Amino acid sequence: MPTKKLSLPSCPPLVLLAWGSPPAGDDVGERYREFAAAGFTHGLTAFRDSRQAKRLLDAAAAAGVKLFPMLSFSKMTGPEVARRFARHRALAGYFLIDEPSAEEFPKLARQARQIMAVDPDPAKVYCINLFPNYANNQQLGLAPHQKYYEYVHKFLSEVPVNVLSYDYYPIHRLTVGAGWYENMQVMLDAAKMAKLPWWAYIATVGFGMFPEPSMGSLRLQSYTNLAYGATGIEHWFYWYYQGHRGAAIDFDGRQTATYDYIRKVNTELQARAAVFVGSRVSRVRHAGKTTPAEVKPYEPRGPITSLSAGGKGAIVSELWKDDYRFLVIVNQDYLEPMPLKAGWKRGTAMGAVEKNGSVRMFAKRGLEMQVDPGDAAILMWMAEGK
Repeated sequence: MPTKKLSLPSCPPLVLLAWGSPPAGDDVGERYREFAAAGFTHGLTAFRDSRQAKRLLDAAAAAGVKLFPMLSFSKMTGPEVARRFARHRALAGYFLIDEPSAEEFPKLARQARQIMAVDPDPAKVYCINLFPNYANNQQLGLAPHQKYYEYVHKFLSEVPVNVLSYDYYPIHRLTVGAGWYENMQVMLDAAKMAKLPWWAYIATVGFGMFPEPSMGSLRLQSYTNLAYGATGIEHWFYWYYQGHRGAAIDFDGRQTATYDYIRKVNTELQARAAVFVGSRVSRVRHAGKTTPAEVKPYEPRGPITSLSAGGKGAIVSELWKDDYRFLVIVNQDYLEPMPLKAGWKRGTAMGAVEKNGSVRMFAKRGLEMQVDPGDAAILMWMAEGK
């Protein structure tokens, strides 16, 4: 009997955003085509004045991408941008500030409402990027006894945003930062409560103890955040900035190896977007010999009968979308491949979501493979009886 064929459902694009999109130089049109070719859908940039802003927005529109003005770095205010460019097809919304203290929330709420009064379009995104949980309470604007999740919940209760965003840069040479999984769980829970999408920044440059980007580091950060429910991946950053190492575009305006890594990873993420965009996280677990304190061990359920992950283990996320079921298995080592074995019940039409978005069906009741550094193996099946 032939195996039932599966395919991914349609979905909106995954948001792939870069801090520091191309500046308004003489070659701005070419630079935004290059930016789009790297797979970006959105960029963040400062608006110096209306003339420069129009050049940037026009170039972005011609390349098929959208921009957020970084208002805390711009000379134009939010209401000024709204009055001049609210109907420009490349204006995605408004990025108010990066990593605010809770003490700034009332001021940010007033700023957001002032912009909304000029541009009431509900499709515009109002975005403020929050601190990670390794910020101290003084930075967060919390009392000494308060917890990080209170910072996130206070923000959502006071500031009228329509997307939740945070940054956590987890790769410290040979280790993954403690608290990363907990931070993602806080964002997942808060986004569910507020019924908002959430986006996550990843490090796409080297700085301090953080290594220069590689395919493994970009995949690890991207797929793990997506496994926890993120529907947008934000790159910090794209264009050379303040001496950081390995930006996609260097000091002289040339593409680096990082540009090619980003292009390849963004392409595969977008091809697999239907796994993540519009899906609901049923649960996130860890498979491997050593389980992080913040993550429970994976126990097979549904059609999955067995799963074992070698090396540093895997984050295992169950994602549900209507009758579609996905099991996202992310290698938590960005340097070495991970041996993976899995089995499932007889009669299950099981497929693997490939990097080009196609679904490869299994003829046997199991798999044994090596998952590349930081990469994700994605299994797909339909709900029972579908």
